[in-house]
Amino acid sequence: MIIFDEKYYAEKLLANGYKNEKYIIFDNIILVKYWKYLGIAEDKIRENLFNFMSQFQNLYNDDIIKSKINKAIKVGMKYDLLYDVVVNITTEELLIINKLNNIILQKMMFIFLVVWKFKGKPERFRISNTDIMKLANINVNNQNFWDCIYQLTQSELISMVEHRTKSYYKVNFVNSDDSEIVLTIDNFNNIIEQYLSYLEPDKYGSCVNCGVPILISNNRTKYCRSCWEERERELWRESKRKIRNVQV
Repeated sequence: MIIFDEKYYAEKLLANGYKNEKYIIFDNIILVKYWKYLGIAEDKIRENLFNFMSQFQNLYNDDIIKSKINKAIKVGMKYDLLYDVVVNITTEELLIINKLNNIILQKMMFIFLVVWKFKGKPERFRISNTDIMKLANINVNNQNFWDCIYQLTQSELISMVEHRTKSYYKVNFVNSDDSEIVLTIDNFNNIIEQYLSYLEPDKYGSCVNCGVPILISNNRTKYCRSCWEERERELWRESKRKIRNVQV
């Protein structure tokens, strides 16, 4: 799972608790990074994490809390919290992507490029198949997915590399220094829409709340998916308040 704003994610996690037990280790690392960002000492971070985990003992056995805390501290204290990251995409990069022979390959390659730049252009990185398809907004079966990966490796835009028995992706873009920046991504909601709006600007508008590009399907389209979900939650809370006030 890739998180583009770890500060926001940590604050939501502290407010709402764990969403899924399979992400507990990942969530704990984010919390450690967040508390380190706030300037909290390691001993206090360890105490904070113990107190937080103790609220959700139904998700795991008590005897593994110490082990999970140690793992989170070991990893989380090594890295800074990721937030307010900006990714710039150039004309040259988009021209290269647009030479791919179908839109699915183009969308996947755009996601690889954005994630690679978001992570600081590492020599290699990992991202799940689920995240790639979700971010690219594609729905293909497993065989077709790997066929697409094969075609991208054949194009030499990405490579698959092995490191310590695990598979990683490597992005092989080399830009000239004078290539114009045409997309600046500072909001990672609907990433792929930012690419598609560049290809077909007449079909896209902007979310009235956050400003990200949205496909205009009718005259009532005003919000991106993320902002509309938040708007629906606000409307639901407002409705509940009105019901409580009537009952009083």
